[in-house]
Amino acid sequence: MGILHLSIELTLDLIALISGIILIFRAKDNYPKLYWGIIAVGIGLMFSWENIGWLTIVTDTPEYNFTDLLNIEKMLKWYALANIVVLFPTASLSPGYLNHFRIFTFLLPPIITITVGICYLGFNGVITPIYSLNEIIPNINNTDVRLRICIFLLSVLTPLFILTHTMICTKTYRRINKNMYLFIGFLFLFLGIYILFTLNINEFIFNLFGITAIVFTVLFSILYLRYENPFSDHISMVYNTNKKISQVENSPQPLPLFSTIETYLKEHHPYTDRLYNIKDLAKSLNEKEHDISMAIKNQGFSGFREYINCNRLEYFRQLAVENPEKSMKELMFACGFSSRATFYRNFSDKYGVSPSKFIDNQYNNKEVLI
Repeated sequence: MGILHLSIELTLDLIALISGIILIFRAKDNYPKLYWGIIAVGIGLMFSWENIGWLTIVTDTPEYNFTDLLNIEKMLKWYALANIVVLFPTASLSPGYLNHFRIFTFLLPPIITITVGICYLGFNGVITPIYSLNEIIPNINNTDVRLRICIFLLSVLTPLFILTHTMICTKTYRRINKNMYLFIGFLFLFLGIYILFTLNINEFIFNLFGITAIVFTVLFSILYLRYENPFSDHISMVYNTNKKISQVENSPQPLPLFSTIETYLKEHHPYTDRLYNIKDLAKSLNEKEHDISMAIKNQGFSGFREYINCNRLEYFRQLAVENPEKSMKELMFACGFSSRATFYRNFSDKYGVSPSKFIDNQYNNKEVLI
């Protein structure tokens, strides 16, 4: 049973690794997709290495050697990765919000805490053995026990703050979809497992943490392969001020460069070329690719590709009304889509109906008018 269990985990590890590599190459200017790809590769490599090692020595069921509670090394490893992963809701709901300064601000408490923990282990290294919760209070006066408790509390509270920051502090953000709720649910599940893993280590929790981590990575890697932003919709933005929340159809006030981009695309429709990219747009407008990308993200789009697909969808609707005699396939290629699956998925997600249903509605409405 041990070998079968590890073989399944190893298969998932390799899927995470491969999907992460694909995401890195397909990310373009979509930084959340790029960073998720890097995380998937890292987790896939780490778990693959560990499970391959187990397979070489396991004959039936692996035996685990568990150390004492509040282990500083394990808490610091969790703290580093957790604070990066919980940035994804903010990056997904508010594209362009996370600049280098804000990322550094969010990660400053973990950086300081991790540095203190590493320095303590490196220069002092005195660790009081604690094998049950009852042993914490009698040893509370020991420096390492206080440090371990502080690291544990920070490793729980800091990710929670970053996770909820977007919906509490930012003025506008993209509307949350069911995938984001699933993502947040996984994060809370991880938090619960981490707390148990830190305070009450046993074989079941050890295995649960590993399988949950790899399933989480594979699931959302697949979603990132299918969508530019799997966690939110651009159909409408949420406006949040003075604790009063409302849905607004318009995006934040556009930058002057974005208005220039909008005007150019509406006049020339260059996106009908299936190979059209941000480099072509930057050359046409004589602007830097980075500036164009940031102007697009300021409007709530995850990146150039999502924005261009939105323009293609709008153009498809225009062509469908103006050319009722053309087939859906002709219209799809005419507006720049090269993949039928991508076109159907994007159209249904944005408008709530399939392209064929939309065309049928247009035809029926025209018959009624006649």
